[in-house]
Amino acid sequence: MRVKNLVLTLVLVAIVASPAVAFLPQASAQTTTEAPKVFRLGMFDQPDSLSPVLGGSVAAWEFYNWIYDPLIRWDDNWGVKGGLAESWEWAANGSQLTLNLVQNATWHDGTPFTSADVNWTLFTWTWLGWWAGQTYRIDHRNIKCPDSHTVVLNFVDCGYESIWAWAPAPQYAYYRDSYNGTPVVVNKEYVLTGLTYIPILPKHLWDPITWHDPVYGLNGSYYASYNYTFWSFGNWDGISWNIIYPTFAAPYVGTGPFKLTTYEPGEVAIFEANADYQWGRPIIDNLTVLFYTSIETMTQAVKSGEIDFCETSANFIETGVWGPEVTKNINSWLGWDAILINQDWVYANSTGKFQLREPAVKDAINQAVNKTKVANIAYLGHATAEDSVVHKDLKWHNDNMTKRTSGAAAAMATLEAAGWVKNLDGIYEKTMNATTKSLTFTIKIVSGDPIDLSAAQLIKADLEAAGFAIAIQAEDVSTFSDDLGAYNYDMMITFYTQIADPNSIAQYMTSASWLNPTMLNVPRVDEIYNLQQLVSDTERAQLIDELQQLVYDEGSVCVLVNFDDIEIYRNDRYSFTHEDWLSGILSIWNWESWLEADEVAPPAPIPIELILIGAGAAIVVVVVLLAWRAKH
Repeated sequence: MRVKNLVLTLVLVAIVASPAVAFLPQASAQTTTEAPKVFRLGMFDQPDSLSPVLGGSVAAWEFYNWIYDPLIRWDDNWGVKGGLAESWEWAANGSQLTLNLVQNATWHDGTPFTSADVNWTLFTWTWLGWWAGQTYRIDHRNIKCPDSHTVVLNFVDCGYESIWAWAPAPQYAYYRDSYNGTPVVVNKEYVLTGLTYIPILPKHLWDPITWHDPVYGLNGSYYASYNYTFWSFGNWDGISWNIIYPTFAAPYVGTGPFKLTTYEPGEVAIFEANADYQWGRPIIDNLTVLFYTSIETMTQAVKSGEIDFCETSANFIETGVWGPEVTKNINSWLGWDAILINQDWVYANSTGKFQLREPAVKDAINQAVNKTKVANIAYLGHATAEDSVVHKDLKWHNDNMTKRTSGAAAAMATLEAAGWVKNLDGIYEKTMNATTKSLTFTIKIVSGDPIDLSAAQLIKADLEAAGFAIAIQAEDVSTFSDDLGAYNYDMMITFYTQIADPNSIAQYMTSASWLNPTMLNVPRVDEIYNLQQLVSDTERAQLIDELQQLVYDEGSVCVLVNFDDIEIYRNDRYSFTHEDWLSGILSIWNWESWLEADEVAPPAPIPIELILIGAGAAIVVVVVLLAWRAKH
């Protein structure tokens, strides 16, 4: 009887399982709406401005990389390839460049992109001196647009207009230059690589708030109220004056892969994929940037899954336990960390710290600091000691600079040879302009960054061993950035980035640059900056070698290290291409990674058919075993 019951059970299982399987195709035909792909990125640094006219921070230019497109982009080997210009031709004499523009690009508001936008951007960029190092030779009076997708640039001795202008940092008013329309033959690499750094702006949105602004434009009421026109006001540049006001509403509309939809400074920025992007819609739908005040907290957020990606410090990847779900992506950062020694005369005059400007003091600081120790201890080996303002991995790096003797003894010998004498506290002092000055300084760093703190502590110890008295002052990112821009510091530890072409770093080091790190003023550097734009590649390399030596010898930019760019991301959620780019995935140049970033597909679920069949088979096996056991 028991056997019969078991056989009956087996039959019932077969009867029950069969209809379930038969109806499965209807169930699997149902579809669900895909959830948007939201990528969450942590940032420690914040944009100093979302306007490309004013932005100087790396974070700002990382934002611009998503919002805007340049005419030319870098390729994977630091050559150039097409951006909004898909191709170009040089005139035989080298003084004219024809750019052939893409024909399928649109602005984020749907307006077609045309040569008028390029004309407006380059004309205004040169007139107003925005990041002027990249457009100095463009003749803004002679930009031609034969049709809606062709632009012809001519190059001259000085493309700047002969006007006074306003800048966002001291000295606020300056005479830009004197226009000189003499045609010149330019270095082609300088021109093309410089164009990688200029985001093209929409004329239809920018022109009404600049040239034709009702208050500050050419015929604006601001000028009319004083009973003179724009042109009769000593050629003051009211348009720049308007743009640097905090209330200036720059339109954050580009042709780039992402549209900025939300921005709350210090909190969050939200970008949505540009469905009409000319090189294909980004795979991710939403890029959400969350700002952190602590690198450690941000790093832990990747570990816990709160965010998907961030840049971090060596301290945090070399300690603790990391699961296989987190990828550590390590590349060389295209830039350097340095001690900046303030050379601003206004600061020296207001604080009385003229000793910062003395050559022997700058030399002694450079000699006393053990850069290798900073690289090995502060960066835990994720850096190499360096002396040049040009990155060691670039072809322009000077491998043969003449360098100072290093060490505390050498630093003290330099000071004593210049008349500095130790006081009873062991601190060097000297009478300058009838006032006793001591080598007592404060080093400012960004709070929340353990590498900067560790480096500052090492530097403090080295300098105190050489007869200095050093205090360390940590500031939040915003205050630190403000102090850097206003030259409100004795010394600072900070980093500078650069593009692969040396024109940008050369421009930073000129006496008139608003990105001059320390207000250094070396006339020969200014000369080299101009000359290197007009010579052959061989002559240019020699000039850039000389510039590196001059900046090293001047001493106020004490380059410490080239360091690794360390990124971490959740590989169980997203995958990237172009991970090994110099400066990594998140940079001001690497845009293709963000086009191609994609969710990692979760393991495919076992089909319900197989589950039911497997369950049925298991029951059959159990029944048979029970039957066999009952029988025996």
